[in-house]
Amino acid sequence: MYHKLLQKQIRKYLPDNLLGQADCKAFLESINNSYESFERDRELMDHAFKLSEKEYTEVNQELDSLANQRLLTLKQLNQTISSLLGSDQALSENEDLVSLSEKIRGQVNINKLTKKQLFRNINLFKTLLANLQSGVLIENESREVLFTNDLFCSMFKMPATPDEMVGQDCSDSAMHCMNLFKDPERFVSRIETLLSEQKPVYNEMIETAEGEILERDYVPIFIDDIYRGHFWKYTNITESVHDRESLLESEERNRLVMNSSLDAIVIADDRGKVTFWNPRAEQMFGWTQEEAMGKSMSQLFIPDHMKTAHNEGMNRYLNTGVSHILNQELELTAVNKAGEEFPVELIVVTYQQNGKNYFCGFMRDISSRKKSENLLKAQEEKYRNIITNMNLGLLEIDNERKIVFANQNFCDISGYSEAELIGSSTNKFHLEEPNLKVLDQQLKLRSEGISNGYEIEVQNKSGEIRWWFISGAPNYNDKGTLTGSIGIHLDITEQKKLESELAIAKNKAEEASVAKEAFLANMSHEIRTPLNAIIGMIRELSREELSPKQQTYLSHTDNAARHLLSIVNNILDISKIEAGELKLEKHTFSLQALIANMVSILHFKAAKKDIVLTSALSEKIWPAYKGDSARIRQILINLLDNAIKFTMEGEVRLNIEVLQENDDEQVILIKIIDTGIGMDEEYMEQLFSKFSQAEKSTSRRFGGTGLGMSITKEIVKLMDGSIDVSSVKGQGTEFQITVSLKKGNIEELSDQTQDSQFLLQGTRVLLVEDNVMNRLIANKSLSHFGCTTDEAENGLIALELLKQNQYDIILMDIQMPELDGVETTKIIRNELKLSVPVIAVTANAFKKDIDLYLSIGMNDYVTKPFEEKELFNTIAKQLKWSAPASPQSAIAIDNHYDLTQLRALSRGDEEFVNNMIEIFLQHTPPALEEIEIALAKKDYATVARVAHKIKPSIESMGIKQLNGSAKEVELAAKAESVEHSTLSIKVDFLVNTLRVVLSKMKSDQG
Repeated sequence: MYHKLLQKQIRKYLPDNLLGQADCKAFLESINNSYESFERDRELMDHAFKLSEKEYTEVNQELDSLANQRLLTLKQLNQTISSLLGSDQALSENEDLVSLSEKIRGQVNINKLTKKQLFRNINLFKTLLANLQSGVLIENESREVLFTNDLFCSMFKMPATPDEMVGQDCSDSAMHCMNLFKDPERFVSRIETLLSEQKPVYNEMIETAEGEILERDYVPIFIDDIYRGHFWKYTNITESVHDRESLLESEERNRLVMNSSLDAIVIADDRGKVTFWNPRAEQMFGWTQEEAMGKSMSQLFIPDHMKTAHNEGMNRYLNTGVSHILNQELELTAVNKAGEEFPVELIVVTYQQNGKNYFCGFMRDISSRKKSENLLKAQEEKYRNIITNMNLGLLEIDNERKIVFANQNFCDISGYSEAELIGSSTNKFHLEEPNLKVLDQQLKLRSEGISNGYEIEVQNKSGEIRWWFISGAPNYNDKGTLTGSIGIHLDITEQKKLESELAIAKNKAEEASVAKEAFLANMSHEIRTPLNAIIGMIRELSREELSPKQQTYLSHTDNAARHLLSIVNNILDISKIEAGELKLEKHTFSLQALIANMVSILHFKAAKKDIVLTSALSEKIWPAYKGDSARIRQILINLLDNAIKFTMEGEVRLNIEVLQENDDEQVILIKIIDTGIGMDEEYMEQLFSKFSQAEKSTSRRFGGTGLGMSITKEIVKLMDGSIDVSSVKGQGTEFQITVSLKKGNIEELSDQTQDSQFLLQGTRVLLVEDNVMNRLIANKSLSHFGCTTDEAENGLIALELLKQNQYDIILMDIQMPELDGVETTKIIRNELKLSVPVIAVTANAFKKDIDLYLSIGMNDYVTKPFEEKELFNTIAKQLKWSAPASPQSAIAIDNHYDLTQLRALSRGDEEFVNNMIEIFLQHTPPALEEIEIALAKKDYATVARVAHKIKPSIESMGIKQLNGSAKEVELAAKAESVEHSTLSIKVDFLVNTLRVVLSKMKSDQG
């Protein structure tokens, strides 16, 4: 059904034929829907109107309420806006909403601008932190990340970006990265401590496992006193730490350099107050660093006369920057703490530090240099004056030999004026071509930079031929270019004449020397040859049974022969000294034994004059020395013999002490003191001259050649020693000898035993000697040694015998008819090719002769007249045989003592032997008691001294059982740690054996 209104319209206007059509029906349906929709809308409107009326009333009521609320809200809003705007912009209570809205909008705009600025600042701060050259981490109170930067993430090896880190919980982050640090536990515990204490910490250094140094800052964040989080900052300061260490090292190095400087280094500020004072400044000026610091330079080292200039100079520089001394090397004077003024070399530099000026001075004490310079100036002046006063001509020439300069002295010696010389050639002085060649050679040497002196013949202006000595040197300019040469000229014409005369005199002197040497050689041969026979015959006679009277005659004869031999030896020694042929030997010897032997020899000579002869040796004397014991013996025998000879009563003392000592040598002082006739000062001045004696009466009374003291001094001089003498006429004389002796090895000392007479038993000897007497003497000695001897009167006979026989050794005379010893030896070596040892038996004792003998193949030599023992030892040394055991030696040992050595020493003087035995019997028992008492008291020094004292007596008496025993006791007692029990055994053996020997000796003496 259609709407009633529509139905009405259809019926009124629409034909029926249309109602059945489909299109029309659809149209009508649409219209019908519209009518129905309208109806529904109208119903709704009515209903709404009714409701609106009701609601209007309610709304009106609400609006009234809202109006009241609005007024209240406006009031509150007004108050709020007033509080936001501040008291200076307070609103009235009657402000409407529009006005308030405008105010609010203005405030919102301001807030937006503030927020924008704040956001900009936050972004700026974040950018700053992000780009900071430190690792930054900001956490809240819950340890959530608020901000971090790339460097922090990189530094702690974080596996996230800074943005990804924001909001992350970092409570366990320390545990995760602890192994990045050298001390992981310390790293974790320290973070926990910082978080718990919540106190700022700055510049805390930690070291990573890789050796890098991080500096950490921790800042807790408090807002309104409420903890809101914290700020971490980690900065890698490895390079700066190393730089700081390098800087500290550099500063320390500079400090050490400055403190070690040989120059005084002083630094002062712009007020002149010292801020640095090195050790050299302390040494130079005497002020310690503590005393100098803060003091002004004027107080410390500026002399009074320079203080004003010093102060003015500093003020001028500080005010104007002008200085007259900076960066210059100056020579001034300074003063030390003691007020002593001295020259210094000064360099002052300035620098700025922290806006302040500082002055640094380098000062060197040049006192020595100035002294040297002054000395050099004085020497230059002296030499200039010497050249002037010695009439030395100075000439300067160029490379073409043109004269550039000549002093007045050269003008004087050449005869030319300066005007005539300048620019002229030196050729005008030279006569012949050879002299010009000499000059060319000298110029070539100058071009090679060589200075030298030479002599040349010249002609002066007057035409005189003169000789000049020229000392020439190359002359260079300041660029080092050779410009010529300088020569100092000395006219030596008179010297050349003198040289010619001296050459003639020299030839004559050499001829005289040769003649003298030939004379001495002949004299030596002619005197020694018969002396050999005389002394040999005396020796053979001493072996015979002689009456006491005959023994006395023989003793006097032997003394006379030996005195004559000593004169010959002295003359030859002087000749050797003059010719420089006297040489010292080196072998190990005992000074104690040498002294004991000499004292024993000279004891009876002194006793015969009722003179006391004593010797005292320091305990510090080394047991063995290296040196020439024969020459030392010669010196001491000479001086002691003279002391005894010139002493009528009183005593002669020999004292030896050690002055200095080191590991290798000792310097000893030998004193020989007598109470003899003394010498006056006039004679003492010529004491050591050859052939000098106090006066003729002394010579007649005491004898002597006057050569002994001269020889003694020369031998001491050869030993690098010194000899001094002091004497008072009528009171006595004292000689002092100082000599240095090398320490020897005591083990090298040969045992003091007697050579066996059987050592040469059966030796086959060829004796070549033209003198019948000498052959007889030599044959006797050789027979005494047990040798078998063939004799040859000259070299030709000797050669024939050598072709027929074999010999163990040849004793060869030198001067013989037919064929002498030298030529014979040459044939033996070169033609016969024999190696048999040849010993020269010669009266020629000169070194050149000995050298000749050894050079042609001789093995050794013995000088005539020979000592039998010397001949024995020389033969034994060449044969190198060992001594067989001797039956007689065994008997001597069984008989407790052997006087063979003592009898040989006495040369047949039985009185001497008996006296020695008597002394031994008298002095030995007290010594034995003394050594026993000392041992009981453990006085080891006395034990050593007594053992040392009795050792020579044991050796002299030939007590073979005690060979080395006394020395063993002495060494054991001197040991650093003495073994008392061992020493007791040695002393008991020594004492008991000596008492048995003493008993036996007393029994033998009756």
